[in-house]
Amino acid sequence: MKIEIAHLPHDIIEVIYPSEVTPKDVTEYVEQLKKDITARGGKEWSALVDQSRLRVMPSTVVGEMARLNAYAQQRGMVRSARVVVDPGSGLQAWRMTKNAGLTIPAKTFESRAEALAWLEAPDAD
Repeated sequence: MKIEIAHLPHDIIEVIYPSEVTPKDVTEYVEQLKKDITARGGKEWSALVDQSRLRVMPSTVVGEMARLNAYAQQRGMVRSARVVVDPGSGLQAWRMTKNAGLTIPAKTFESRAEALAWLEAPDAD
């Protein structure tokens, strides 16, 4: 199954990971997301990344995702919410965020609804 990308209201790009990812999935995802980001023309947007099905991201992918997050921040990403289901995947998401050098607000959540509510109300922090 491929990594899904959806465009939601409130300038949110949602990414949904399957339970497993292949190198081909990652390559196709990175290419498509970069095209989507470029098409935004620098306009600000937020990311909702649902990793609830993907328990652990393969170590070979973590570095590439960190680079993609840094790229995204440089091109308009202003907030990032990740949905994870256990402490291990939450820790991995935190490490990836740190490795990306993100300076934008980034949080992990246990449900999509909580993550989406946080992204839709940025002044609620």
